[in-house]
Amino acid sequence: MATDKVKEGIRDMKFSAEQQKENENQNKWNRIKETVGKRLQRTVTPKRLAIALTILYVLSLIPLLWIAWYNYPSADDYSIGSSCRQTWAASHNIFAVLWQGILNAAKDWLHWMGYFTSNFLMAVPPSTFGERWYVLTTWIMLGMLSFSTMYLFHGIFVKAFGADKYISHSISMLVLFASIQCMCPVGRVEAFYWYSGAANYIFVHSMSLFFFGLLVSSAYDTDRKRIWDLTAASVLGFFTGGGNQMTALNVAVVLLAVTVVMVYRKESRRNPVWIPIIVFYLGFLLNVAAPGNWVRAEDASGMNPVKAVLVSFYECLDRAVSQWTTWPVVLIMVLLVPLFWHMAEKITFRFPYPLVAVGFGFCLVSAMATPPLFAVGNMEAGRIQALIYLMYVLILALCVGYVTGWARKLSEGRRKTEREEKAFSVESSWCILGCLLFLIFGSALMVVPEPHYFTFSSALEDLTNGSAQAYGEALQNRMELYRSGAEGVIEVEPLPAQPILLYFSDIKEDSEDWENRGLSRFYGIDGAAVRRD
Repeated sequence: MATDKVKEGIRDMKFSAEQQKENENQNKWNRIKETVGKRLQRTVTPKRLAIALTILYVLSLIPLLWIAWYNYPSADDYSIGSSCRQTWAASHNIFAVLWQGILNAAKDWLHWMGYFTSNFLMAVPPSTFGERWYVLTTWIMLGMLSFSTMYLFHGIFVKAFGADKYISHSISMLVLFASIQCMCPVGRVEAFYWYSGAANYIFVHSMSLFFFGLLVSSAYDTDRKRIWDLTAASVLGFFTGGGNQMTALNVAVVLLAVTVVMVYRKESRRNPVWIPIIVFYLGFLLNVAAPGNWVRAEDASGMNPVKAVLVSFYECLDRAVSQWTTWPVVLIMVLLVPLFWHMAEKITFRFPYPLVAVGFGFCLVSAMATPPLFAVGNMEAGRIQALIYLMYVLILALCVGYVTGWARKLSEGRRKTEREEKAFSVESSWCILGCLLFLIFGSALMVVPEPHYFTFSSALEDLTNGSAQAYGEALQNRMELYRSGAEGVIEVEPLPAQPILLYFSDIKEDSEDWENRGLSRFYGIDGAAVRRD
């Protein structure tokens, strides 16, 4: 009996010692986690994150800008830009060139297509002033897209919601990385390297983002600044309404929704924001009611309006699932969640009806597919896919922010201290760091078997394998022949390479092909053709 009690006492002592040791280990582990967490919080701050993401984004653009040095005009750059080129060659007067661009836009408005803003932009490519200026195409498009996105997000998040400017900037960098580097390969050339397509779609899309940003700013800036916002928005709105009809329709839908909300909330009386809205619709009506639209429609084989609308919903959903929502895009959207969660803490807006917001976003993206389906019955052109993809990523990010804000307001608990409000939580810090490391590591693994997976890796591949240099040198040699003063049809050698990121189209063996004739007008020569083998 006594022996049993002794044994039981020994077991209790051992259990107590083991429990105490386990508790000590657990406490030690908790202290380590707490220490690491605090250090991570001090390291992953909004400002440092914004700086790191900016560096990452700028570095990703360097290959795109580098390969642009070997970029040269093609197709519509010659045929549409020939009049302004000849005007510059004859006068070297910039105002004469701009006037010729206006005349071309007016002519096309009457006889071909209503988007007068795009017609003017396409009529004056950088190559008007010399082929080497064509390198600016990529700089212009990337610059417009980058700054317009940052400006819009700053207006929405910082001015309207009073959020941290560094958080807003970080969101901009992530959305821009997904927009440019994860774009479907078929759209990259026409979005950033072929001026005629990029000016019509990417440039005008960027104008619309600036336009929205100005409208938001006009509601929160001081009186003097507000006058500038409204004036600039009116001018930009008119020309955005005269841009490509996909973007113009998209802006028209958004402004219609804004108008309905303002009328419902009785905010429309004496609100000067009506001025740029009305001016936009004036440009939009001039666009869609142009006589040239009916001329072009005679040769079109598109869908009827009802079918075009219904098919646009299908096309948007199908491409979002099968093409646009790649793993880097998903990862970036996950990375946005802790940023939006942190941002929503100080926002008083309750983010009501999240399903309505997401549904409206889906309708906006789908609406962009309706004009090409109505006009030509498909949306296969790379520039069209690129534009819809850009809008998809933008709307997807905003929907993620809206739903995250709704979830934050739904689960709000204790009030944090002032110090805690300025820093990410430990969980958010771990999520941000983990997503960034996985994105970098996964991207490094992905580009080995698929070098053209990202836009920057595609540029590096074309540069390292020599195709970009060979392409650029061949076109430079051709241009020396075009400027040589030779008479008759000038025959040139076939291109030795067709880099994926640069090549859009080339002249043919038939000197009477439309591309060949456009090039001939551009240089003022009798004709040009690719030499037959």
